[in-house]
Amino acid sequence: MKKLIPLALFLTGLWLCLTQTAFAADTPSPRKPPEAQTAPTTTDDDNRDPAALAELKRATDFLTGLKRFHVRSAIAYDVVQQDGRLLQFERNGDIYIQRPDRFFADVNFDDGRRRQYWYDGKTMSLAEHSKKVHTQVKAPPTIDATLDMLEKLLKEPQPLADLFYSDLSPLERLALKADVVGDSMVNGRPCTHLSFCGKAVDWQLWVEKGATPFIRKLVITYREEPGMPQSVALLDTWETPGRFADDLFRVNVPAGFQWIDVLVPAPLEKEGGQP
Repeated sequence: MKKLIPLALFLTGLWLCLTQTAFAADTPSPRKPPEAQTAPTTTDDDNRDPAALAELKRATDFLTGLKRFHVRSAIAYDVVQQDGRLLQFERNGDIYIQRPDRFFADVNFDDGRRRQYWYDGKTMSLAEHSKKVHTQVKAPPTIDATLDMLEKLLKEPQPLADLFYSDLSPLERLALKADVVGDSMVNGRPCTHLSFCGKAVDWQLWVEKGATPFIRKLVITYREEPGMPQSVALLDTWETPGRFADDLFRVNVPAGFQWIDVLVPAPLEKEGGQP
């Protein structure tokens, strides 16, 4: 008999991995040289340092300008327990992005689990190796729309996912305060350490100096959660090949895995009858 489970339950693992599996190492030419970047406009009472906003824009413009990239990361994240304690867990993995409608992710957890995900512009497929199960659901035609779909299904924000969108300008608008902390080294690479404060979430970025401003480290602090848990991602390896193998985004589930049917909720209508 086939198992039937809610889609949101099955997708929780995917969303957490996508949003906490970040970035990877060749060095393509940036779309603009650093000196050609225009600093965002600020007012006299703005708590945002124009230099921090300009460096953020330099990094995000560079990232969204990449047509394809392979990212490898190591993430440590806090989980709040019922008694208020914070326990830290880890995961690491690879994600391959090809804009606008392809990705593949391979993620390993510190408890031995492994998950793989394929998105091809039409469907999203998932394989849970520890349970030897897999499934597939219909997906929107772009990575951006698929990320939106997942956030609506899970009904909770996932700020790290913003780094995978084709437009990262909302990161600037979310920052109520922005500062340049100073120079910093991340795994031997000179970086600029940036700090941002939002309404409920703070984040820090370490942007590599030079012509290729890769984000090498990212820290998110959930200020309004008990204990203020954090997620820390080290983004040590970047690869930006001219092309990926044709079969990279093709579903490749190991033999013997059981198919799992999932329940897909109907889309909710907005006020006024708009979808």
